[in-house]
Amino acid sequence: MGEFYAAGAILSFGTHKVSLCQQDAVDLVAFNSDNHLLVQVKTAFLASRPNRSPSYQFQLAHGGKKKRVATEKDFDIYALVASHNRRVLFLPTRSLLQHTKRLPPSRFTAEAEIDSWHKAVNYVLEMRR
Repeated sequence: MGEFYAAGAILSFGTHKVSLCQQDAVDLVAFNSDNHLLVQVKTAFLASRPNRSPSYQFQLAHGGKKKRVATEKDFDIYALVASHNRRVLFLPTRSLLQHTKRLPPSRFTAEAEIDSWHKAVNYVLEMRR
């Protein structure tokens, strides 16, 4: 379901079209007349832990027995989907160098969704120059 939430968010911004692309490391291709972006979608459910605030834990590592951190050679942008409110945070692949990422529910807002998309796209396009 996360792929559909992320695709819907990207389409709602009006800057790119989206195609579902079920490959090993790529779930979506966002494109317009000027560029294309490869997107990996990760969805997490809100988890409660003893003595800690509820958070989302995203599993970012790739591979079978030997897990590795993704690089910009794999894809351009992570789409981190919060399942409870169907909001997405977009982050450049290069900005996440760990195997897992925890985020509080408060990070997943409509404003953060739009802002993170534009920042991630700008970052990726700047790094391609």
